Parts: sequence; C-alpha cells; structure tokens
Amino acid sequence: MTSRKTVVASFTLFSAAALTAGICSSAASASPVAFAQMQAQAISQATQVADSLGAASGGIFLDNGKAVVNVTDAASQEKAKAAGFATKMVKHSFAALTSAKNSLDAVKNVPQTAWGIDTKNNQVVVKIYDSASKATADKVTAAAAQLGDSARIEHLTGKLSLYISDGDAIQNDQGRCSLGFNVTRGGSPFLLTAGHCTNLGGTWSGGDVSGATVVESDCPGADSGLLTRPNGSGPGEINTGQAITSAGSPTVGEQMEKQGSTTGGGSGQVTSVDESVNFDVGVLNHEFGTTAHTDHGDSGGPAYDGSKGLGTLSGGDTVTSYFYPLTLELQSYGLALA
Repeated sequence: MTSRKTVVASFTLFSAAALTAGICSSAASASPVAFAQMQAQAISQATQVADSLGAASGGIFLDNGKAVVNVTDAASQEKAKAAGFATKMVKHSFAALTSAKNSLDAVKNVPQTAWGIDTKNNQVVVKIYDSASKATADKVTAAAAQLGDSARIEHLTGKLSLYISDGDAIQNDQGRCSLGFNVTRGGSPFLLTAGHCTNLGGTWSGGDVSGATVVESDCPGADSGLLTRPNGSGPGEINTGQAITSAGSPTVGEQMEKQGSTTGGGSGQVTSVDESVNFDVGVLNHEFGTTAHTDHGDSGGPAYDGSKGLGTLSGGDTVTSYFYPLTLELQSYGLALA
C-alpha cells in the first residue's frame, strides 16, 4: 500500500460533497428523471439481447439515450433488430476487446497512461499523456501495436492526478475529500469515499459527521475507502435531494451526473469502461472515464444516473474524470446503500 507521504505528494484526488427505455422515446423532450429512466431501461433490455448473442456480441453503447447493439454477423444483427434495437456491424466482439484490454494490463510501471474499452468505436482506447516518460510512451505504444486495429492510441496533453485538496465535505489534518455515498454494513452506517483519501488515515469530520475513522482503505489497485459514521445514519441521497436507490454498471454513451465540493454539480457522458489508469502512485483498475468536469477537492464524490449510483471519483486531468465503480465497492466491502 502506498505510504501516506507518497499519496499526498503524488495524488490530487477529487472530493465531492455527496450525500452521498423507452427505446422510441424522444430524448430531446424528456425531463432529466424521464431521461434517466429511459437510459436505464434501454441499458437493461439491450444488455439482455447482447448477452443472448454470445460470441457474436460486440457490446452495447448509448446514442442520445437509445441503445445500440454491436454485432459481428448478419444473423445476430437480425436478432437484435427483431428485438427492436438499432445495430452496428463491428469487427471485434466484446470478448475480443476484453482480451485485448487484459493483455495491456500486463504492462506494468507505466504512469501517465490509461486504457479501456470504447464500445461505440469498437476499440480499446489507449491514452498516453505528454507527461509520460519517453520510455513509458514507447513501452505502451509497442504493446498497443501488437493489438492491430482493435486498439487506437490517443496522445493527450497534461497530467493525470488524483484530487484531494480544496474540498469542503470531509476532512482531516492532512487533506480534504468528499463523501460519495451513505452505506450500511450489518445494519451499521458508514461513509463510502475514495481509497486514496482514506489512505491518509486519521480522524475525519465534515457536515454532520465528526470523529469518523478509517475502516477500509484500498488504493492503488482499487480506489475505495470506508469510514465510520459516528453521528448516526445519513440519507441515501445526493445533496441535491436526488435519491440513490440502486447501484449499476456504467455504459459507454450513458449520460451521468456528478457532485463535487469544489466544482459542484454537473453532467457528462461515459466514454470508456473497465479502464486501467496509471497514476503516478500506481494503477487503478476497472475505472470508467467520463467527460464530466471535476477538480481538486472533488475526490470521492459520486457519479450517478438518476436514482442509480455509478461510482466514486478518483481523479483525472480536468477534462476526463475517472470514477471507481460503485458495484465493485459494495461487493468488496459487503455494503448496502443507505
């Protein structure tokens, strides 16, 4: 586990003050609540169809709230169309993309790079920041080249960092972060936030919480942290009043919202899933990338789609924001949403 000193020096983590299909519907005229419901229904139904295609499935993505099913052969295309879905004929199956992404995971010690699955473009997108060393860039470029047209490289400016300062949600004497979701375990209340925050240790306070201590802390690898909630249970909702009643996996193209104590509310779109992001302190696995704007002080804050929680904020480059999936956090720690 990374030392406290290293985390403070190398990370800038996002903290956020979070209290944590109608396939034929018109997205343009839908209210935010109706749009979220439409997306959820589209994702659920399209996923069932894609799963039924087996090896011929190229995964799914959303286009303005409507699901598109990727297929690799004509028979599967007809099956998806018969179920009422738009389709896209693609070269690579989702299983093949997953295998390609997993092969890149074997490339170690390459900070300032990332890779994940982009179902919309039927590729693994490999990101190399100009802050990466030449040796790192060459190493990742060579590995991506082995994957042929199943991968594409994007060269980006700036530096990946984890956001941990300037927040106002939860804090101790070493840093500030935000509450992601109010959760319970065995009937007792806890606070879920980012692991790079809880790596700082100490006692946390903020809002109606004081004297919270670290129970679980996992980072790098994962990015999950759990704090006690000494002041009793909190509401299962975002601080806007939006109730969070379930956890779900993100889908490329899905419109999402976020809350952060530095940048406040905002929205964006999921651009990649199952992404391995190589921060300076180590790799964070299974992240999902978004276009949501976040910044220092937003770490640990929630990503959500209507009443569905998606994940807690890790960091990014202020243009792309990365979140760790809520489903994995709940499973790993044996938690339930408050």
